[in-house]
Amino acid sequence: MSGQNAPAAAGTILQADHDAAVAAAETKGHAAGVAAESKRLSTALGAEGVKGDGGRMAAAFDLVAKSPAMSGEDVAAFVVANVSEAKAAAAKADAYEKSRLPAAGLAQPGGGKNADASKEAANRILANYRASTGASAKQG
Repeated sequence: MSGQNAPAAAGTILQADHDAAVAAAETKGHAAGVAAESKRLSTALGAEGVKGDGGRMAAAFDLVAKSPAMSGEDVAAFVVANVSEAKAAAAKADAYEKSRLPAAGLAQPGGGKNADASKEAANRILANYRASTGASAKQG
């Protein structure tokens, strides 16, 4: 008889039974590992102070990937302690944008609340140019 079909000696396991047990253990272990990693990732990304902040979420994701021994809680705590909030940067950007908009109106013909002042300035410049070059007011 061949090896796999031979009757098992007392206290031995057939190769087919062994292979089936190993395959089942691998499947069960893989499922447990996937569930643990999914929980670790969602804990790190969903933590207070990380969730909703793109910069902190990116840092947490990077740390989760590069430090498999850290728990999700430890990753979140490290990121909150060491990565600044994106809201502060967004507030600075908003303040800059608000200060920039009035000046942008000057550069746009007929735009902004300073359009009349802008037209007056342009007319003065044109008049000065014409006076310096001796050009008549009817030209241009």
